[in-house]
Amino acid sequence: MPDVCSGALSIEKGPVNKAVVVGDYPALLRARRRHDRWSEEDRRLYQRHRWRSEGLHDEAKTWHGLARAVRRGLTNMKIQSYLTAAAINLKRLAAALLALLLCRIVRTLDQSA
Repeated sequence: MPDVCSGALSIEKGPVNKAVVVGDYPALLRARRRHDRWSEEDRRLYQRHRWRSEGLHDEAKTWHGLARAVRRGLTNMKIQSYLTAAAINLKRLAAALLALLLCRIVRTLDQSA
């Protein structure tokens, strides 16, 4: 159990709810506060964008091992994420090239028949 007196456990008071934050992460707190100030236009734009980015993150975590760090340290985690992104991009490039090749083969067969 964290020591409440040491400041490791803090309670953030918001307009509607209260959040318990373990540890001291000022960037996360700033991001949460900024998210609370979003306008309806900001929320609409994020909803439009979210389906695309969430799908990519899900694929990276589920199929390419990004759910868990292989090595310790921020630098090693960056390397792992770069390699994961490269693998996903190569997979998509191969699928696009295969589709292009099959399209040309079908066209060639249609013209010869």
